[in-house]
Amino acid sequence: MQYRTLGNSGAVVSNYALGTMTFGAEATEETSHAILDSYVEAGGNFVDTADVYSAGVSEEIIGRWLAQRPEARERVVLATKGRFPMGEAPNDVGTSRRHLTRALDDSLRRLGVEQIDLYQMHAWDPITPLEETLRFLHDSVSNGKIAYYGFSNFLGWQMTKAVHIAKAHGWSAPVTL
Repeated sequence: MQYRTLGNSGAVVSNYALGTMTFGAEATEETSHAILDSYVEAGGNFVDTADVYSAGVSEEIIGRWLAQRPEARERVVLATKGRFPMGEAPNDVGTSRRHLTRALDDSLRRLGVEQIDLYQMHAWDPITPLEETLRFLHDSVSNGKIAYYGFSNFLGWQMTKAVHIAKAHGWSAPVTL
């Protein structure tokens, strides 16, 4: 297995991340745990999930795997994402402070961890001001709920805007690749 730093951070991750979108949908818990075991045995250490994967079940499966293997938490760099609907109410979606506060706390609970290594916005939110999202992410780094944050499914101009806004406010910057 080859390794690299996670973007502009000092965290070291395997070149191949294990995506877990099918855990709980197409892969049973037993199969998912076997996949995680094989991945770590092969030297992989970058596990990626999201709250919306199987409506939170993917995170729960990973959380139970971590609980059964406490040593794995020290080895694995854990990434998850928030943004998409996790309920029917108007505030159950997006990158607002209101939604992300609940989404992050729910992910921490499902995963059974005190800190997410990489918390990513799963997609651009055209409604929420980017400053609100970035302030939430900066605060979450400051209070120790996340170590790093980043963006998934963002266009180049959206990522550039986020980096410039964070720098202008003196907030912690996103991990950029």
